[in-house]
Amino acid sequence: MLRIIIWARPSARYLFAAWLIVILVLSSIPNVPTLKIHTAGKEFRLDYLMHFGEYGILAFLSILASAGQEFIMTGRRWLIVVTGLIVFAYLDEFHQKIIPGRTYNIHDFLSNAAGILCAVVIALIMFRIIRNKELVKGKPD
Repeated sequence: MLRIIIWARPSARYLFAAWLIVILVLSSIPNVPTLKIHTAGKEFRLDYLMHFGEYGILAFLSILASAGQEFIMTGRRWLIVVTGLIVFAYLDEFHQKIIPGRTYNIHDFLSNAAGILCAVVIALIMFRIIRNKELVKGKPD
């Protein structure tokens, strides 16, 4: 998995842009039915999981594109990336008010934000592992 991340880092900007376009296109489709699971008198909407996943992927690609060669980002850069992603998630959800058959849903936005924050934690862990492995490789035996 780590090798894939190292391999994908040079193309991360293009993957990020492509995924951003996919999200914008999908969120602009009118009258999308809501997928639900009914269990024991409760209802669970699958679109919350879809929002979590799509924004988790977007965040990870954004972070990967923003990281330096050594998978290091300053605190300021982390703040800019995460703030930008949260603002985009809100605006994407808000723009659905003008799409026929779609509405603004705060739970969708919260799912987006949760996906972003989860991706940040995963990226922090993976970047640290990658840097530590690179340091171990560079040490003489």
